[in-house]
Amino acid sequence: MAVEGTFVLADIGGYTQFLSGVGLDHAKEITSHLLNSLLKCNRGRWKLANIEGDCIFFYGPGREPVDELIDHVRALYEDFCDGVMDIASRSNCPCGACSRTSDLKLKFVVHAGEFDTQKIGPRTELIGQDIIVAHRLLKNRVPLREYLLLTKGYTAQGALNSSLPRLEGRERYEDVGEIEYVCLDLAPLREQHAELRQFFLTEADALLSVTTEIDAPLDVVWGAMMDLDKVNQWAVTLTQLDHIQGETGRLGEVYRCVHTGGSQAVHLTVGIDEAGHRKTERIWDKTWMSRLTSDMYMTTGAEALPGGTTRAYLYIRWRPGMPVVSQLFRPLSPLLVGVMKRQLRKDMDGLKAFCEGQAAQDTRTEGKAGEG
Repeated sequence: MAVEGTFVLADIGGYTQFLSGVGLDHAKEITSHLLNSLLKCNRGRWKLANIEGDCIFFYGPGREPVDELIDHVRALYEDFCDGVMDIASRSNCPCGACSRTSDLKLKFVVHAGEFDTQKIGPRTELIGQDIIVAHRLLKNRVPLREYLLLTKGYTAQGALNSSLPRLEGRERYEDVGEIEYVCLDLAPLREQHAELRQFFLTEADALLSVTTEIDAPLDVVWGAMMDLDKVNQWAVTLTQLDHIQGETGRLGEVYRCVHTGGSQAVHLTVGIDEAGHRKTERIWDKTWMSRLTSDMYMTTGAEALPGGTTRAYLYIRWRPGMPVVSQLFRPLSPLLVGVMKRQLRKDMDGLKAFCEGQAAQDTRTEGKAGEG
Protein backbone atom coordinates (compact mmCIF):
# COMPACT_ATOMS: atom_id res chain seq x y z
CA MET A 1 0.00 0.00 0.00
CA ALA A 2 1.37 3.41 -1.00
CA VAL A 3 2.31 5.88 1.74
CA GLU A 4 3.67 9.42 1.71
CA GLY A 5 7.37 10.07 2.19
CA THR A 6 10.16 12.62 1.75
CA PHE A 7 12.99 11.62 -0.60
CA VAL A 8 16.52 13.06 -0.39
CA LEU A 9 19.28 12.32 -2.89
CA ALA A 10 22.79 13.36 -1.81
CA ASP A 11 24.92 13.26 -4.95
CA ILE A 12 28.69 13.85 -5.21
CA GLY A 13 29.31 16.21 -8.11
CA GLY A 14 32.46 15.92 -10.23
CA TYR A 15 32.60 12.18 -9.56
CA THR A 16 32.89 11.09 -13.20
CA GLN A 17 35.82 13.41 -13.91
CA PHE A 18 37.33 12.37 -10.59
CA LEU A 19 37.31 8.69 -11.55
CA SER A 20 38.66 9.39 -15.03
CA GLY A 21 42.07 10.36 -13.60
CA VAL A 22 44.80 8.00 -12.52
CA GLY A 23 44.72 6.46 -9.06
CA LEU A 24 41.43 4.54 -9.37
CA ASP A 25 42.05 2.60 -6.17
CA HIS A 26 42.56 5.83 -4.24
CA ALA A 27 39.48 7.35 -5.87
CA LYS A 28 37.36 4.47 -4.59
CA GLU A 29 38.81 4.79 -1.10
CA ILE A 30 38.15 8.53 -1.03
CA THR A 31 34.55 8.39 -2.23
CA SER A 32 33.83 5.42 0.03
CA HIS A 33 35.14 7.41 3.00
CA LEU A 34 33.01 10.45 2.12
CA LEU A 35 29.83 8.40 1.61
CA ASN A 36 30.35 6.46 4.85
CA SER A 37 30.94 9.73 6.69
CA LEU A 38 27.62 11.09 5.39
CA LEU A 39 25.85 7.95 6.59
CA LYS A 40 27.42 8.33 10.02
CA CYS A 41 26.51 12.02 10.18
CA ASN A 42 22.91 11.15 9.27
CA ARG A 43 22.77 9.07 12.47
CA GLY A 44 19.71 7.17 11.29
CA ARG A 45 17.54 10.28 11.04
CA TRP A 46 16.61 9.38 7.49
CA LYS A 47 16.35 5.80 6.36
CA LEU A 48 18.77 4.51 3.75
CA ALA A 49 16.97 3.41 0.61
CA ASN A 50 20.03 2.73 -1.54
CA ILE A 51 23.58 3.73 -2.42
CA GLU A 52 23.77 4.39 -6.13
CA GLY A 53 27.40 4.81 -7.08
CA ASP A 54 28.20 8.40 -6.12
CA CYS A 55 24.76 9.07 -4.64
CA ILE A 56 22.99 8.19 -1.38
CA PHE A 57 19.21 7.81 -1.54
CA PHE A 58 17.61 8.70 1.82
CA TYR A 59 13.93 8.77 2.69
CA GLY A 60 11.70 9.49 5.64
CA PRO A 61 8.03 8.88 6.42
CA GLY A 62 5.60 11.70 5.80
CA ARG A 63 6.44 15.20 4.62
CA GLU A 64 9.30 16.57 6.71
CA PRO A 65 9.06 20.28 7.64
CA VAL A 66 11.19 22.35 5.27
CA ASP A 67 13.17 24.18 7.97
CA GLU A 68 14.10 20.93 9.72
CA LEU A 69 15.17 19.34 6.46
CA ILE A 70 17.38 22.32 5.52
CA ASP A 71 19.06 22.19 8.94
CA HIS A 72 19.90 18.52 8.49
CA VAL A 73 21.10 19.05 4.92
CA ARG A 74 23.41 21.74 6.27
CA ALA A 75 24.87 19.32 8.81
CA LEU A 76 25.49 16.73 6.09
CA TYR A 77 27.01 19.32 3.80
CA GLU A 78 29.39 20.64 6.46
CA ASP A 79 30.43 17.07 7.27
CA PHE A 80 31.22 16.56 3.58
CA CYS A 81 33.29 19.77 3.46
CA ASP A 82 35.25 18.65 6.52
CA GLY A 83 35.84 15.23 4.97
CA VAL A 84 37.11 16.63 1.67
CA MET A 85 39.44 19.03 3.45
CA ASP A 86 40.78 16.34 5.77
CA ILE A 87 41.48 13.89 2.93
CA ALA A 88 43.12 16.56 0.79
CA SER A 89 45.46 17.66 3.55
CA ARG A 90 46.46 14.20 4.77
CA SER A 91 47.40 12.91 1.32
CA ASN A 92 51.02 12.77 0.24
CA CYS A 93 50.12 11.09 -3.04
CA PRO A 94 50.31 12.96 -6.39
CA CYS A 95 47.85 10.67 -8.22
CA GLY A 96 44.94 12.15 -10.16
CA ALA A 97 42.44 11.26 -7.45
CA CYS A 98 44.36 12.51 -4.42
CA SER A 99 45.34 15.76 -6.13
CA ARG A 100 41.76 16.62 -7.12
CA THR A 101 39.82 15.85 -3.94
CA SER A 102 38.86 19.50 -3.50
CA ASP A 103 37.11 19.36 -6.90
CA LEU A 104 34.41 17.13 -5.41
CA LYS A 105 31.16 18.93 -4.61
CA LEU A 106 27.85 17.88 -3.07
CA LYS A 107 24.34 18.52 -4.32
CA PHE A 108 20.96 17.51 -2.90
CA VAL A 109 17.64 16.81 -4.59
CA VAL A 110 14.50 16.71 -2.40
CA HIS A 111 11.01 15.64 -3.40
CA ALA A 112 7.95 14.34 -1.57
CA GLY A 113 5.14 12.08 -2.65
CA GLU A 114 3.79 8.56 -2.49
CA PHE A 115 5.81 5.37 -2.61
CA ASP A 116 5.46 1.65 -2.14
CA THR A 117 8.04 -1.07 -1.59
CA GLN A 118 8.90 -4.30 -3.33
CA LYS A 119 11.11 -7.19 -2.32
CA ILE A 120 13.90 -8.18 -4.72
CA GLY A 121 16.01 -10.97 -3.28
CA PRO A 122 17.19 -9.83 0.16
CA ARG A 123 16.62 -6.15 -0.66
CA THR A 124 13.56 -4.00 -0.16
CA GLU A 125 13.35 -1.20 -2.72
CA LEU A 126 11.17 1.88 -2.99
CA ILE A 127 9.00 2.20 -6.07
CA GLY A 128 6.56 4.77 -7.40
CA GLN A 129 6.19 7.72 -9.76
CA ASP A 130 7.58 10.19 -7.22
CA ILE A 131 10.71 8.07 -6.76
CA ILE A 132 11.28 8.40 -10.51
CA VAL A 133 10.74 12.17 -10.35
CA ALA A 134 13.41 12.56 -7.65
CA HIS A 135 15.95 10.59 -9.65
CA ARG A 136 15.21 12.35 -12.94
CA LEU A 137 16.06 15.66 -11.28
CA LEU A 138 19.65 14.56 -10.78
CA LYS A 139 20.02 15.48 -14.44
CA ASN A 140 19.09 19.14 -14.64
CA ARG A 141 20.23 22.51 -15.98
CA VAL A 142 20.98 24.17 -12.64
CA PRO A 143 24.02 26.45 -13.23
CA LEU A 144 25.51 25.75 -9.78
CA ARG A 145 28.07 23.22 -8.61
CA GLU A 146 26.67 22.78 -5.09
CA TYR A 147 23.01 23.21 -4.32
CA LEU A 148 19.86 22.05 -2.58
CA LEU A 149 17.07 21.51 -5.10
CA LEU A 150 13.57 21.35 -3.60
CA THR A 151 10.62 20.52 -5.80
CA LYS A 152 7.48 22.61 -5.60
CA GLY A 153 5.74 19.33 -4.88
CA TYR A 154 7.69 19.15 -1.64
CA THR A 155 7.63 22.83 -0.61
CA ALA A 156 3.99 23.46 -1.54
CA GLN A 157 2.76 22.93 2.02
CA GLY A 158 5.51 24.80 3.88
CA ALA A 159 7.24 28.17 3.73
CA LEU A 160 10.83 28.17 2.51
CA ASN A 161 12.73 30.41 4.92
CA SER A 162 16.40 30.56 4.01
CA SER A 163 18.92 33.36 3.51
CA LEU A 164 20.82 31.34 0.91
CA PRO A 165 20.78 32.64 -2.68
CA ARG A 166 18.02 30.97 -4.63
CA LEU A 167 16.78 30.53 -8.13
CA GLU A 168 13.64 28.95 -9.50
CA GLY A 169 13.42 26.69 -12.50
CA ARG A 170 11.64 23.85 -14.18
CA GLU A 171 12.63 20.72 -16.04
CA ARG A 172 10.62 18.65 -18.51
CA TYR A 173 11.11 14.89 -18.83
CA GLU A 174 9.33 12.64 -21.29
CA ASP A 175 8.24 10.10 -18.68
CA VAL A 176 7.25 12.39 -15.76
CA GLY A 177 6.40 15.69 -17.46
CA GLU A 178 7.29 19.17 -16.14
CA ILE A 179 8.73 19.58 -12.64
CA GLU A 180 9.06 22.99 -10.97
CA TYR A 181 11.61 23.60 -8.25
CA VAL A 182 13.46 26.15 -6.15
CA CYS A 183 17.22 25.78 -5.82
CA LEU A 184 19.39 27.07 -2.94
CA ASP A 185 23.07 27.79 -3.57
CA LEU A 186 25.21 25.98 -0.98
CA ALA A 187 28.50 27.71 -1.86
CA PRO A 188 28.03 30.42 0.83
CA LEU A 189 27.71 27.67 3.45
CA ARG A 190 31.15 26.34 2.53
CA GLU A 191 32.65 29.80 3.03
CA GLN A 192 30.76 30.41 6.29
CA HIS A 193 31.78 27.01 7.65
CA ALA A 194 35.44 27.58 6.84
CA GLU A 195 35.41 31.07 8.36
CA LEU A 196 33.76 29.89 11.59
CA ARG A 197 36.43 27.23 12.03
CA GLN A 198 39.42 29.49 11.48
CA PHE A 199 41.57 30.68 14.37
CA PHE A 200 44.97 32.28 14.93
CA LEU A 201 47.62 31.44 17.51
CA THR A 202 49.18 34.13 19.66
CA GLU A 203 52.68 34.14 21.08
CA ALA A 204 51.20 33.11 24.43
CA ASP A 205 49.62 30.03 22.78
CA ALA A 206 52.81 28.90 21.08
CA LEU A 207 55.14 26.10 22.12
CA LEU A 208 57.61 27.44 19.57
CA SER A 209 57.92 30.99 18.28
CA VAL A 210 60.32 32.71 15.89
CA THR A 211 60.23 36.45 15.13
CA THR A 212 62.37 38.95 13.27
CA GLU A 213 62.35 42.63 12.36
CA ILE A 214 62.61 43.32 8.63
CA ASP A 215 63.60 46.61 7.08
CA ALA A 216 60.88 46.45 4.44
CA PRO A 217 57.24 47.60 4.12
CA LEU A 218 54.42 45.44 5.47
CA ASP A 219 52.99 44.65 2.03
CA VAL A 220 56.36 43.38 0.78
CA VAL A 221 56.78 41.02 3.76
CA TRP A 222 53.19 39.78 3.73
CA GLY A 223 53.33 39.21 -0.03
CA ALA A 224 56.52 37.16 0.34
CA MET A 225 54.92 35.02 3.07
CA MET A 226 51.74 34.32 1.08
CA ASP A 227 53.17 33.67 -2.41
CA LEU A 228 54.46 30.07 -2.67
CA ASP A 229 56.75 31.00 -5.56
CA LYS A 230 58.40 33.60 -3.33
CA VAL A 231 58.48 31.21 -0.36
CA ASN A 232 60.48 28.84 -2.52
CA GLN A 233 63.06 31.61 -2.98
CA TRP A 234 63.55 32.67 0.65
CA ALA A 235 62.93 29.46 2.64
CA VAL A 236 66.55 28.28 2.56
CA THR A 237 65.85 24.88 4.18
CA LEU A 238 63.37 23.91 1.45
CA THR A 239 64.45 21.48 -1.24
CA GLN A 240 60.98 21.03 -2.77
CA LEU A 241 57.65 22.84 -2.56
CA ASP A 242 54.59 21.52 -4.44
CA HIS A 243 51.11 23.01 -4.60
CA ILE A 244 48.70 20.07 -4.32
CA GLN A 245 45.26 21.61 -4.61
CA GLY A 246 42.98 24.44 -3.61
CA GLU A 247 43.10 28.08 -4.62
CA THR A 248 46.48 29.69 -4.01
CA GLY A 249 46.51 31.96 -0.98
CA ARG A 250 42.99 30.99 0.07
CA LEU A 251 41.32 28.84 2.71
CA GLY A 252 41.69 25.18 1.78
CA GLU A 253 44.99 25.55 -0.07
CA VAL A 254 47.15 22.43 0.32
CA TYR A 255 50.86 22.20 -0.40
CA ARG A 256 53.68 19.79 0.36
CA CYS A 257 57.19 20.81 1.38
CA VAL A 258 60.43 18.84 1.68
CA HIS A 259 63.27 20.20 3.80
CA THR A 260 66.97 19.49 3.99
CA GLY A 261 67.55 16.25 5.84
CA GLY A 262 64.49 14.65 4.23
CA SER A 263 61.76 15.94 6.55
CA GLN A 264 58.52 16.62 4.75
CA ALA A 265 55.05 17.83 5.64
CA VAL A 266 51.69 18.70 4.14
CA HIS A 267 50.22 22.13 4.96
CA LEU A 268 46.52 22.99 4.91
CA THR A 269 45.42 26.62 5.21
CA VAL A 270 42.65 26.77 7.83
CA GLY A 271 42.62 30.50 8.56
CA ILE A 272 43.38 33.72 6.66
CA ASP A 273 43.03 37.24 8.02
CA GLU A 274 44.01 39.52 5.15
CA ALA A 275 43.32 42.69 7.12
CA GLY A 276 45.41 41.47 10.04
CA HIS A 277 48.11 39.97 7.78
CA ARG A 278 48.13 36.53 9.36
CA LYS A 279 47.51 32.94 8.28
CA THR A 280 47.04 29.64 10.13
CA GLU A 281 47.97 26.27 8.67
CA ARG A 282 47.44 22.77 9.95
CA ILE A 283 50.52 20.64 9.40
CA TRP A 284 50.78 16.89 8.92
CA ASP A 285 54.37 15.77 9.30
CA LYS A 286 55.28 12.80 7.09
CA THR A 287 58.40 11.69 8.97
CA TRP A 288 59.28 10.26 12.38
CA MET A 289 57.93 13.37 14.10
CA SER A 290 54.39 12.33 13.16
CA ARG A 291 54.61 9.68 15.90
CA LEU A 292 55.46 12.33 18.47
CA THR A 293 53.13 15.16 17.48
CA SER A 294 49.50 15.60 16.48
CA ASP A 295 47.17 18.53 15.86
CA MET A 296 50.07 20.75 14.82
CA TYR A 297 49.12 24.29 13.84
CA MET A 298 51.22 27.21 12.68
CA THR A 299 50.24 30.87 12.50
CA THR A 300 52.47 33.13 10.42
CA GLY A 301 52.01 36.85 10.11
CA ALA A 302 53.43 40.33 9.77
CA GLU A 303 52.74 43.63 11.50
CA ALA A 304 53.94 47.13 10.71
CA LEU A 305 56.41 48.81 13.05
CA PRO A 306 57.24 52.53 13.40
CA GLY A 307 59.69 53.80 10.81
CA GLY A 308 58.47 51.61 7.97
CA THR A 309 59.91 48.32 9.21
CA THR A 310 57.92 45.09 9.73
CA ARG A 311 57.82 42.41 12.41
CA ALA A 312 57.41 38.92 10.96
CA TYR A 313 56.41 36.09 13.29
CA LEU A 314 55.75 32.37 13.34
CA TYR A 315 53.92 30.57 16.17
CA ILE A 316 53.52 26.78 16.39
CA ARG A 317 51.56 24.59 18.78
CA TRP A 318 50.98 20.82 18.88
CA ARG A 319 49.99 17.94 21.15
CA PRO A 320 51.85 14.68 21.87
CA GLY A 321 51.06 12.18 19.15
CA MET A 322 49.79 9.35 21.37
CA PRO A 323 48.63 9.54 25.00
CA VAL A 324 50.62 6.40 25.84
CA VAL A 325 53.87 8.13 24.91
CA SER A 326 53.07 11.50 26.45
CA GLN A 327 55.44 10.82 29.37
CA LEU A 328 58.18 9.70 27.00
CA PHE A 329 57.56 12.79 24.89
CA ARG A 330 58.41 15.22 27.69
CA PRO A 331 62.21 14.73 27.65
CA LEU A 332 62.17 14.75 23.85
CA SER A 333 60.14 17.95 23.63
CA PRO A 334 63.05 20.38 24.21
CA LEU A 335 65.12 18.48 21.63
CA LEU A 336 62.30 18.60 19.11
CA VAL A 337 61.72 22.31 19.72
CA GLY A 338 65.41 23.01 19.35
CA VAL A 339 65.67 21.19 16.01
CA MET A 340 62.57 22.88 14.62
CA LYS A 341 63.58 26.32 15.88
CA ARG A 342 67.02 26.18 14.27
CA GLN A 343 65.46 25.24 10.96
CA LEU A 344 62.77 27.90 11.18
CA ARG A 345 65.29 30.56 12.21
CA LYS A 346 67.24 29.86 9.02
CA ASP A 347 64.08 30.33 6.97
CA MET A 348 63.13 33.50 8.85
CA ASP A 349 66.59 34.92 8.16
CA GLY A 350 66.02 34.02 4.52
CA LEU A 351 62.72 35.93 4.58
CA LYS A 352 64.46 38.96 6.06
CA ALA A 353 67.19 38.96 3.40
CA PHE A 354 64.71 38.41 0.57
CA CYS A 355 62.31 41.18 1.64
CA GLU A 356 65.03 43.71 2.38
CA GLY A 357 66.59 42.98 -1.00
CA GLN A 358 63.24 43.40 -2.73
CA ALA A 359 62.54 46.66 -0.84
CA ALA A 360 65.96 48.05 -1.82
CA GLN A 361 65.35 47.11 -5.44
CA ASP A 362 61.93 48.80 -5.38
CA THR A 363 63.55 51.95 -3.97
CA ARG A 364 66.17 52.01 -6.73
CA THR A 365 63.48 51.47 -9.37
CA GLU A 366 61.39 54.34 -7.98
CA GLY A 367 64.48 56.57 -7.90
CA LYS A 368 65.28 55.93 -11.53
CA ALA A 369 61.65 56.55 -12.47
CA GLY A 370 61.81 59.91 -10.61
CA GLU A 371 64.98 60.90 -12.43
CA GLY A 372 63.36 60.13 -15.76
